[in-house]
This record gives sequence, C-alpha cells and structure tokens, in this order.
Amino acid sequence: MNETVPTLFAVALGGALGSMLRFRLRFITSNAKIPMGTLPGNIIASFILGLVSALFADAFFAVQGWQSWFYPFLTIGLAGALSTFSSLALEMHQITKKHGWKKSVGYASLTFVTGLIALSLGIFMGTSVPV
Repeated sequence: MNETVPTLFAVALGGALGSMLRFRLRFITSNAKIPMGTLPGNIIASFILGLVSALFADAFFAVQGWQSWFYPFLTIGLAGALSTFSSLALEMHQITKKHGWKKSVGYASLTFVTGLIALSLGIFMGTSVPV
C-alpha cells in the first residue's frame, strides 16, 4: 500500500499538469477555421508516451527507484490528461455540422497519422539515448 499512495499522487499531479497544458493549448489554436484544440495535445502526448515508453524499456531506466511513480506520472497522468478522445469526438461532430463529413474524417485522419508519427519519433529518440 505504501507504493500505491505516492504513485496515485504522481498520477494526479501529472493529470493536473496535463489538463492545464491542454486547456492552454485550446487558446493557442482558437483562431483556426475548424476546431482543433486537441490536435497539438494529442501529438505532444503521443510523443511523450513514445519517448517515455522507450526510455523505461531500457535497463538503466527500468531499475531506478523513481520509476514506480515517475513512469505513471508521465504516461497515465501527463500524457493521459493532455490527450483526449472525447474532445476529439466533439470536434469531429462540430466539423461535420459546419463543414461536412469529409473534413471531419480528414481531421480524424490527420490526428491519427500525426499521433503515430509523434509516437514513433518519441520511440526513436528514446531508443537513441546513450546510457
């Protein structure tokens, strides 16, 4: 139980930081013609998840004592709160109503493809770190 409480607090802190960052990103993209506030958050979160997953797969990072709370802080907390499927679904609905389903599918495809690219870039960078 002692390891669970610090991990829960780490996830909560990461979630608070991730949700504040996502909230801030919404204002940066507010002048876009279509609602796309979640796109940068999803891309950044995908990159973080790829990088952190690759780093913690390495033996050096995996044996560190802080891994038990730092990994969930970054992955579940920060990246999890920064990315959101429900907001993406709402934006797709708004785009469909205003611009039609083709733009909505295009936006979803853009989000998915850039997320995969960001994840792959994060994994590549994480596996390229010399330890």
